[in-house]
Amino acid sequence: MKKLYLIFVLPVAFMFVSCSADAMQSILDIEGEHGYDFRESRAAWKDLKKEHGNSYAYTILEQSFTGAGSETTIEVEEGKVKRRHYIAFIISDEDGSKSITDSYEEDTKKELGSHSLGAPPYTIDHLYSTCLSKYLTVNTDANEIFFETNEVGVMMLCGFVPIGCQDDCYRGIRISEFHWM
Repeated sequence: MKKLYLIFVLPVAFMFVSCSADAMQSILDIEGEHGYDFRESRAAWKDLKKEHGNSYAYTILEQSFTGAGSETTIEVEEGKVKRRHYIAFIISDEDGSKSITDSYEEDTKKELGSHSLGAPPYTIDHLYSTCLSKYLTVNTDANEIFFETNEVGVMMLCGFVPIGCQDDCYRGIRISEFHWM
């Protein structure tokens, strides 16, 4: 009975693994306008961070169609998060100006991550792992997947939008600014 079970179950299991591997392969091949797919971007990132001493700053943008939003800037020195700065804002319908409604700055090891608002204090390496495990693995039949880099290959966007969703549907990473320190 055990042999019979293995004869029928194993081929079916291999079929599902093979299909999901093919689906994952096509997702990893998604390229943005700068021509980098996920694997190429991650490889470029590894080379660039060595070249620049693994010290950089980036800003995560969250913004609603209503005009409310926030920016969290993370500073990383030699591969360790050193600072996090957060501002919440509302964009005026009348003139497009930005009014700050809340802010904080964390610049000690004890303070880092102590506020609940804003993007968590993660390195870009962590964001690449999150991109692959959380956003590029969603059901492609139910979601449109996005992956984008800057001109040198650093990931700037990784996420998805459920098909048919109308407002504030994007789930994922959106880096609005990046620079080396």
